[in-house]
Amino acid sequence: MNSVTINGRQYEIPEITFDAICELEESGVYLLNMDRKNPKIATMIRGLVAWITRLDPEDASKEIQAHIENGGNIMDILTGVTSALNSSGFFKRNGKQKVEGFPQNRQQRRHGNHKRNTDRSEN
Repeated sequence: MNSVTINGRQYEIPEITFDAICELEESGVYLLNMDRKNPKIATMIRGLVAWITRLDPEDASKEIQAHIENGGNIMDILTGVTSALNSSGFFKRNGKQKVEGFPQNRQQRRHGNHKRNTDRSEN
């Protein structure tokens, strides 16, 4: 299991499952879009810390602030989460560590640039 040290305390990172991804999205953390430019990176980090530590967002912010004031780095947290993502069974597919094509296809559907499959040929 992966772990991360935040403000001198070591936390085990929970398994990243579909349910965990949904729970994180409800907190403003979008793991499936982490590779895209995210204007709310601080909110995402706070949500990750709250999820990992099981603290409410206000207390998670305090832990992050103390982590930085005590010489810690935000990248420490992101590195731990990235490691957990890379070892997650949810994201492993044919030996690869990421979901390919999903964000682009999702974006196309969101803007109506998709084609419906109207050719229903029978074999």
